[in-house]
Amino acid sequence: MGEVQKNNSFVPFLRQCFVTACVSLNIIGHGAVIGFSAILIPSLRRPESHIHATPAEESYIASIVGIALIAGNIIITPLLNMVGRKTAHLLTIFPVLIGWFITVLADSVTELIVGRFLQGVSMGMLGPLGSIIVAEMTDPKKRGAFLTCVSLSLTIGVLFGHTIGTYLSWQQVALVSSFITFFSLLLIIFAPESPPWLISQGRYEEAEEIFYWLRGRGDDQNDELESMIAAQKMARKSSVAGQKLPIRVHIVRFFRYVGQSFRKPEFFKPILIMLFLYVMFQFSGINVISSYALDIITQVVGPEANSERLMVAMDIERLVCNIIVVFLMRAFKRRTVLFCSGTVCILAYLSKGAYVYAKHSGKLPPSLEGQWFPILLLGIYMASLTLGISSVPFAISGEIFPLEYRGLAGGISVLPLSLNFFIAVKCFPVLTAAIGLPLTYVLYACVVLICLVFIFFLLPETKDRTLQDIEDTFRGMDPRDRRSIQPLKPKEGAEMMRRCSSHILY
Repeated sequence: MGEVQKNNSFVPFLRQCFVTACVSLNIIGHGAVIGFSAILIPSLRRPESHIHATPAEESYIASIVGIALIAGNIIITPLLNMVGRKTAHLLTIFPVLIGWFITVLADSVTELIVGRFLQGVSMGMLGPLGSIIVAEMTDPKKRGAFLTCVSLSLTIGVLFGHTIGTYLSWQQVALVSSFITFFSLLLIIFAPESPPWLISQGRYEEAEEIFYWLRGRGDDQNDELESMIAAQKMARKSSVAGQKLPIRVHIVRFFRYVGQSFRKPEFFKPILIMLFLYVMFQFSGINVISSYALDIITQVVGPEANSERLMVAMDIERLVCNIIVVFLMRAFKRRTVLFCSGTVCILAYLSKGAYVYAKHSGKLPPSLEGQWFPILLLGIYMASLTLGISSVPFAISGEIFPLEYRGLAGGISVLPLSLNFFIAVKCFPVLTAAIGLPLTYVLYACVVLICLVFIFFLLPETKDRTLQDIEDTFRGMDPRDRRSIQPLKPKEGAEMMRRCSSHILY
């Protein structure tokens, strides 16, 4: 059976596709949550609406998800290691489902905000979890493409919400979107547990069975599994795993453990990298344009533009670019994709700001009159977001955290993503009203530039590397160090030999 799976890699590939689909379908539902405010807010402004909101309430409806994300991050951090990836994934379903039902039945702005808060909690829980599940259960050579499905799924969800919102009422959009989340629940029930998490719990036989079921059998797979098991056995020997201790002792040791962890480069360096990646992601405006698409199109293109049609067209462009980036992530290095898209995003921000300023001040050249040029700028901007800035951070987040800290560090690092979701979405209408759209674009472009500078010096290349190899890099270990602590593989019938404890002989 092992030989068959070694020769036929298509079956393991399909199984990895299934695991990724479980995460992706859940994220599609979350994309619908993000895009929902672009449908809901204009509907509330109509005279026939039974709910009316002030401008301040509208901004809270759009941005409350950001605050809720933080609550979800805090909830999921201990659950990742306590109950496992699969159970934690199942728990992300229920808040968003309840949120949709509250939204469907809402009769006031308060109920709308409560519903979106619950949806944000679910999004915050899935934020660090989705990329971790995909990264831990897919082949290193295909991992980049699979991880890109995270941003692709978010795009599909936003497109889905915006598209049906042009034909259905916002209550009907909420009801239809809830079925997406329900179907993802059915898939997750049949998904396996993550082998790295099982290894971290000392359940080696179960982990081995699922690992080979997902990845097939071969020399590369054997080496990767043996490396993970060896590393975790060493970690467990120096820990208190499996010991029955009083709760007070557990709490004291936990805070001591967190304090010691922050002094380790393999813990704080990935968190620092994700801090800048997530801040850049939010201030690049991907969620801003999803939440205020109709208003932005009206300000940039003009009030005579067909905003709803252009909104759907931009979502379709985003979807096409997300499909393209799946192949880009396989062909190019992560850093190359990220810095190229980041540079184009900054230039697009500045170009849009300059265009709007010239248009409003009467300095726009006659050759740039009309809708074609601002639509082109919006298209370039959307492509820059999708081809790197909105995809690479989610890929990196599933790759750079060591297994020992994957739950804790993943939960901590995603807090800036959640907080800046609220800041970027909440502040955008306030800034545009106070200093104008051009200066707002310049301010956001500066934040993206600062983040790119720090990322340039901090982020290592992770493409086609195993998670253990990336982990060793942050620990300051090279392949010779890893080999020196592993036993030599003897020839058949020969006696097992031990390597030296160091590759340097004295």
